[in-house]
Amino acid sequence: MQKAAVRAETSNKRILGWVIKELRNRGFEIRRNFIIEVGGVSHKLDVLAVLSPISGVELKLGVIVINEDIGPEEVEKFFTWKQEGELDKIVAITSGRIAIEAYELAKRFGVDLVRVGKDVEVKLTEFEGGYNIFHVHPVIEPHVAIETLRKLAKGFLKKKKELVGVVLVYVPFLDIHIEARLREEESEEIREVKLSFEGIRGALVNEEGGTVKVLSDKGSYSEFSDTALDILRILVRDNYKSADEIAMELKLGEGKIRSVANYLLHKGLVDIYQDILEFRKSLLENYFSVAEFLSNRNAKLHDGEPPDVAGKGKIALYPRISVERLLEFIHIFSRKINSLSLIYYPFYIGSIKESSGSIKKVVIDGVTGAESPSILWALTEVEDIIDEASSLSISQE
Repeated sequence: MQKAAVRAETSNKRILGWVIKELRNRGFEIRRNFIIEVGGVSHKLDVLAVLSPISGVELKLGVIVINEDIGPEEVEKFFTWKQEGELDKIVAITSGRIAIEAYELAKRFGVDLVRVGKDVEVKLTEFEGGYNIFHVHPVIEPHVAIETLRKLAKGFLKKKKELVGVVLVYVPFLDIHIEARLREEESEEIREVKLSFEGIRGALVNEEGGTVKVLSDKGSYSEFSDTALDILRILVRDNYKSADEIAMELKLGEGKIRSVANYLLHKGLVDIYQDILEFRKSLLENYFSVAEFLSNRNAKLHDGEPPDVAGKGKIALYPRISVERLLEFIHIFSRKINSLSLIYYPFYIGSIKESSGSIKKVVIDGVTGAESPSILWALTEVEDIIDEASSLSISQE
């Protein structure tokens, strides 16, 4: 327990350091450990950031970093702090879980909730196979990955390039095995479906070119609005429905329904024929599992998170998506979720300095050795963390 507390405190300091750096870069004045009095009780913000865009005007932003779950009660508390501290915005950053109800309440109260860290615990009783955490050791040795990255650097348009940093990054993937309901007019088929999502931005993944490919064109599957989920529930139930019928059932304007329907069309979840919306079953015809991909390559899954990688040129990225929201989406077309696995997958990321001085990132799959460019889309959310680790690069000798 003491070790876990130390790790949590270290993580909080790193997060705060990054937040302070970003705010200062944007012109904010930083005040640490700011006290707010509420009903005679003192409450501490980790950071009060103040910006004066024009003379006589101040924008105040409060930041708190915690390792606790956030529910509606906590959001109400943060809202009170915002009011009593006369803040324009308050941001709560947690490594714990955030309840879906808390997200909805926070939107109304002007409170921003940010979920980082490794705690993606879910209701284990919902899954027959339970909730599992695994990690995979690199099959490709560091010196082999470095040599591959050097060759790739030389190959870029034959211009002068230099490999200036290499970092081993464990990227989280979520493997979900479900029994999906495929309804037709008068029948229902139950089909086993295996889906995998990357855990940084929530995109679907599959296999291509000997590596795991992130399907970035469809975006995240963990950021659906309540209305989007409600529309999907109706279409999964009835297969198809007119926009005005859905509007009447949900008591919303038809324009709102059409707007959300276009969003679901982009996700590949519905088809639109004039006024008719139809559930597209293509997602449920998918069958890809990161665990099976690894098994087919004789890469062994080890229990638990990666070993302590807080060191030179190694880092583990913890899930940043709302796993609860992703599972709410999956539940819509599932009779049962059989299992959920969080798998930490190793990639080598090389920083290549171009003749202009700019840095280009190149990714090598740590299991297969194949180049894996699509993962960079997901990693844009954590570039600062990767850059920090790259500054202490693994040996290139």
